[in-house]
Amino acid sequence: MKRITQLDGVRGVAILLVLVWHYFGMQLNTDSRSIPGILQSALGLTWSGVDLFFVLSGFLIAGILLDHRDASNFFRIFYLRRICRIFPLYFLMCGLFFCLGQSSLFASPSFRWLLHDPLPLWSYLTFTQNLLMGARGDFGPHWLSITWSLAVEEQFYLFVPFLVYFSSRRTLVCVLVLAIVAAPLLRWASPGFHSYVLTPWRSDSLLSGALLAVLVRWHPFISTVRDHPDILMGVFIVLLVGAGIITLHSPSIFGVFKHFWLAGLYSTFVLIAFVGQGPFLGRILGSSVLVWFGRLSYGIYMFHQAVSGLLHGFLRDSAPQIRSVPEGGITLLALLMTLGLAEVSYRFFESPLLRFGHRFQYRPKNGPC
Repeated sequence: MKRITQLDGVRGVAILLVLVWHYFGMQLNTDSRSIPGILQSALGLTWSGVDLFFVLSGFLIAGILLDHRDASNFFRIFYLRRICRIFPLYFLMCGLFFCLGQSSLFASPSFRWLLHDPLPLWSYLTFTQNLLMGARGDFGPHWLSITWSLAVEEQFYLFVPFLVYFSSRRTLVCVLVLAIVAAPLLRWASPGFHSYVLTPWRSDSLLSGALLAVLVRWHPFISTVRDHPDILMGVFIVLLVGAGIITLHSPSIFGVFKHFWLAGLYSTFVLIAFVGQGPFLGRILGSSVLVWFGRLSYGIYMFHQAVSGLLHGFLRDSAPQIRSVPEGGITLLALLMTLGLAEVSYRFFESPLLRFGHRFQYRPKNGPC
């Protein structure tokens, strides 16, 4: 399948949601009745940017696997390319964190939010930190707190390639549907902090994307979607209204099905981008700004908390928060620095490694060596 620009735009939307939540939703300290407070409440659902990342990742990764399931080097090439994409920047950030942990910054109260109480080194090196986060009940130091989602994705990579490779389409659909339904049931049976960071409890988002990847490769489904764009947009609007209710803090209505509902919303959003329905939405998702944010999303995700914590610690001797105009200026500076670092990282670090990874090509069975 050819690259679809609008899907890069969807990735851009996801990283913007994450930035708004971490740089505004969590930092702003104001009266809820003030204009900033009202705006903060209205943007309450931006915490779900990771849910959108999960759905999109499930869709794209499962799509790659489905398109190359007949390759003789299926597993080797998939994992080589994933290693080239994920490992270098991830382990660079881990290395920088543990270097800072040996410096004088670690002893400073100004950087407690950013550096203190790390999980064991082996958990970060093996992408199992989410397991210890779930057991401990917190994210650990914020420099690496966001890596729980990478751990979830790496664990997703461990079983989904085998499921795709060894399953017929019918079996694959059945397994995915059962796992998607099981996730909210797990959250009901075993609630708590761990239900936010452990892979089985969050599988409805990732596997909804994977299920969508299967469906768009089934001609009757994609033909029906393209022939009835009004129905697709109607479903999206209904799901969006439900998300609005979640934003207004009505957990009793959705409860353990909150992430399940968001998985449906974001899967519909990805489907709209994929089929190109809704010209206005398509133009927005294909805009150069959103596509640029999408291209830099991995670097932005890995850098943004570290940059924010360092700047607020050095300049205000505190954790990131916005209680005044100067602190708001520091957060804005952190945003600009994060975007600059992400651009440099993508051009001179990530892109060469991505090109290297794509030198390894999938080879058809019985094809030339």
